[in-house]
Amino acid sequence: MLELTRKHHIKQHHDVITIRHGGSLYVFPKKIAEKYRIEDDSSTISANKVFEKINRKYTKPGALLKGIRIRENLTQIDMAKKIKVTQSDISQMENGARNIGRVVAKRIEKLFNVDYRSFLE
Repeated sequence: MLELTRKHHIKQHHDVITIRHGGSLYVFPKKIAEKYRIEDDSSTISANKVFEKINRKYTKPGALLKGIRIRENLTQIDMAKKIKVTQSDISQMENGARNIGRVVAKRIEKLFNVDYRSFLE
């Protein structure tokens, strides 16, 4: 006997765009997504092209650090206490103004189970 399965439905809103990349689903406000529109003849655009400006502005390690902090629902102050740096250090690392460094990266790895090498550029 066939059993009905429940599918997860995504509510589509007119003011957001959803993108699936690397097994994750991302939702962006259209106003923000428009800033990163790439005029291209092909029907597919790589994620690297879409996020190129973000990665250049914030650096990949900085974006990863901020993503972990947000995922864990931590403020910059909370994150700073956990990895034994200042809030200013967290802000600078997230914004690409300061390298994370091996010692801090290993603290992050231990606390959040993320390979420390991901934070080294």
